[in-house]
Amino acid sequence: NESGNQSKALLLKIACGGKSLAVDFRPPSSGGEVGTFYTSMIAMINNTLADIGNIYPNEVGRSFQLAGFAWHQGRNDGCDDKMAKEYETNLANLIRDVRKDLYAPNLPFAVAATGMVGFTEQSERRKEVIEAELDVSKYPEFEGNVVSVDTRPFARDPSPASPTDFIYHWNSNAESYWLIGQNLGRSIMNIILERQRAEDQTVVVV
Repeated sequence: NESGNQSKALLLKIACGGKSLAVDFRPPSSGGEVGTFYTSMIAMINNTLADIGNIYPNEVGRSFQLAGFAWHQGRNDGCDDKMAKEYETNLANLIRDVRKDLYAPNLPFAVAATGMVGFTEQSERRKEVIEAELDVSKYPEFEGNVVSVDTRPFARDPSPASPTDFIYHWNSNAESYWLIGQNLGRSIMNIILERQRAEDQTVVVV
C-alpha cells in the first residue's frame, strides 16, 4: 500500500464456464429461481473465509477482510435476446446481493466487459451486454465503489497470432487474460486508495 506496509492477498477464484447471469448466477433480487451457481459461489466464499485457518495453517490467528470482487462473465447472456435485455438489471442486482450475502455492504466491485471480439463485435445482443457492463458503474449508488473495465482493447487476433481461434476464450491469448486481471486488480486498488485518501483528509470539527 501507499504507506509501504506489506499485506498478504488471497485470491478466491471461481471459474464456471458456459454460464449465464440470467439463469445460472441469477441473483435473488432479480426474482424467480435463484441461480444454482450464485448460491454455490456465495457458499464457497463464506465457507473458505470461515475455515481459513485450516486451509492455510500458517495464517492461523491472522484476520482477513474482503477487499474486492471482480466479475468477468457475459458472453452466454449475449446468446439470447431476453437475457441480453435484462443483463444490466441482473448485474446491478448481483452487486447488491453479493454485498448483502457476504456481509460487505461497501465491497469494491470491478466489472470486466465481454470484449473478446474487440471493437468489431457485430452481434447486437452482445453489444447490449457490453453496454450494460460499462453502464452499471454509472449508477449513483455505485459511484466510487464500482468500476467498469472496457476489455475490448485487450482482444488479440486468432491463430496464428494467438494459440487458438476460440474467440469465446480470448483465443487462449495469455496477454489478453493478463491485461484483464491486471486492470480488474488495479480498479479495485484504486477504489481502496481513494477511500483511504478521503479518510485521511476528513476533518472533524468539535
